[in-house]
Amino acid sequence: MGLKGLLPSIKTYYPGKIPWKQCSLAVVVLATLALFLLAWALPSFPGDRQALLEFQSLQTSWLDTAALAVSRFGWAPLSVGLILVAAASLVLLRRRADAMMMLLSLVPLAAGNALKRLVDRPRPDYLLLGPVPDSASFPSGHSTYAMLFCSLLIVLAEQSIKPRLIRRSIQAGLALLVLAVGASRVYLGAHWPSDVIGGYLFGGLASLGLIWLRNWWVNSRR
Repeated sequence: MGLKGLLPSIKTYYPGKIPWKQCSLAVVVLATLALFLLAWALPSFPGDRQALLEFQSLQTSWLDTAALAVSRFGWAPLSVGLILVAAASLVLLRRRADAMMMLLSLVPLAAGNALKRLVDRPRPDYLLLGPVPDSASFPSGHSTYAMLFCSLLIVLAEQSIKPRLIRRSIQAGLALLVLAVGASRVYLGAHWPSDVIGGYLFGGLASLGLIWLRNWWVNSRR
């Protein structure tokens, strides 16, 4: 069968446009699931140790201070407090759907802690600074929180801040904070790089789910 004969057959099976967004989301979900399964089976991934040591080879006093400061952003009492403050502020602004979305972000954070116990991956034996962690390693809770909370703030900024320069500056700052939190956890030796990637993926998927739920709720009330 030539190319001309093949094209009608393809159109028969795929009469419309390929839903690339749905396909991409499915690939990310499957990749995240595969990563969790591998983390359950392996104490670390190839390249984890080398990447962690590369981070720590950059050690300086100011990086120590910066990493500890940035890492505090994911401290559980502070992270929960910031979510509650953000939700309360949105309620005062009469943005109930956004407040609900922000409050519900506590659910995937709790689920991430449960998954951490289920995977039960040991921490790296390269702690540089900071308190000794007493929980399992995968996924990184700090990275999950940073990705989830900052993603929601980025979306809220897109909806709320009109001046383009200010909006983009805030969004870029939030994106850099997400990267800095993950980097700080590897630098401090609290997590393998794959723990951070797992946290980013889980937090990103959770934020997409919350945004979808928020939009569904708003549309259903119209």
